[in-house]
Amino acid sequence: MSRRSGTTPPRSLPPDQLALPLWDDPPAPPSSTHEQPETASVAAEVRASPGIPAPSSTPPLSSNGPRHRLSELVPRFLEFAAAIDRSPHTIQTTRIDLALLIRHLGDRPATDVGLDDLRRFASWLRQERKNDARSLRRKVASVKAFFAYVRHLGIRDDDPAEHLIYPSTQPHLPEFLESEEAAKLIAATERPLWRVVILTLLDTGLKRDELLALHPADVYLDPSSTEQGYLVVRAANQARRIRARTLALTPRLVDELRRHLETGTGDRLLPISARAVNAIVETSGQRAGLRKRGPISPQMLRDTFAVQQVRLRLTEEQGARKVDASEQAIASRRARQDLEVCDLLGLTPGGANDPIARYRLLATAGG
Repeated sequence: MSRRSGTTPPRSLPPDQLALPLWDDPPAPPSSTHEQPETASVAAEVRASPGIPAPSSTPPLSSNGPRHRLSELVPRFLEFAAAIDRSPHTIQTTRIDLALLIRHLGDRPATDVGLDDLRRFASWLRQERKNDARSLRRKVASVKAFFAYVRHLGIRDDDPAEHLIYPSTQPHLPEFLESEEAAKLIAATERPLWRVVILTLLDTGLKRDELLALHPADVYLDPSSTEQGYLVVRAANQARRIRARTLALTPRLVDELRRHLETGTGDRLLPISARAVNAIVETSGQRAGLRKRGPISPQMLRDTFAVQQVRLRLTEEQGARKVDASEQAIASRRARQDLEVCDLLGLTPGGANDPIARYRLLATAGG
């Protein structure tokens, strides 16, 4: 077959990448942005390609005609994935996903696999291996990409995975504090440092590591006002990517930070450990008598900030409806408001797992 113009020449995978050991599920990759599995884009590349690059290190296909077995085709597909610059992580997880397919179906000819077989495979992953929706969606994407490749090789003229349905994902609904609960938490922070920690998390929505990375120079308090100021998020305490942003301070936080800075802080605004932050938040929650499914955590305070911000914008949306704003105008306003909340939290909007969707559900239910 002819190679697509401009396609990167196939790269040879090491022998251990080409084998198919029956491994357990890999750990999930670091998540940032809750996007569709990358393997789904491999299938898109296959469909868009008029020709499939021939693998360079695997032996040529045997003369079995349409009877090529799965174990014979998987290494070639992995080389194709490498040739179109899929990440090493994607290649590794795809190899493991297809090894599970062979474990369940047996090493049968690719032409003998039907949609019902793939549905039973998905059911086995969900019921026997207890895969959650996110893991199952990734495996379905791997299967879809593989059989799209098999079809374009001409080994079969149909794609049994074309109508295999991705499992739906329900947004995870985090726990958060209602206004009266947040007030109780603040009242339970007897020490000044603890109060700074609690208020900063509640009123800015910072991650714990962002809080710990703050330098005194990251905080600006307006000398002409006792109620105005901002802080700049520039880094995280751990080596992780963050979105730099500027956050306005509430009057109560300005007051606490002003007193805190007057005591002298050194090179870090809060010279404490991550474990100490966890302990401060959890202990304050216990003293306040707050009862949740788990301990009160820095992430719960971040989620509380997010829900409050969404509620404020829902109030604005309801006001727009009262003046007979069009649905198009309201949808545009909502998209802009979601982007605002994402910017405050340092998140990326949209994607398969929209980070704002869960906060909207919580804000609507409790508002």
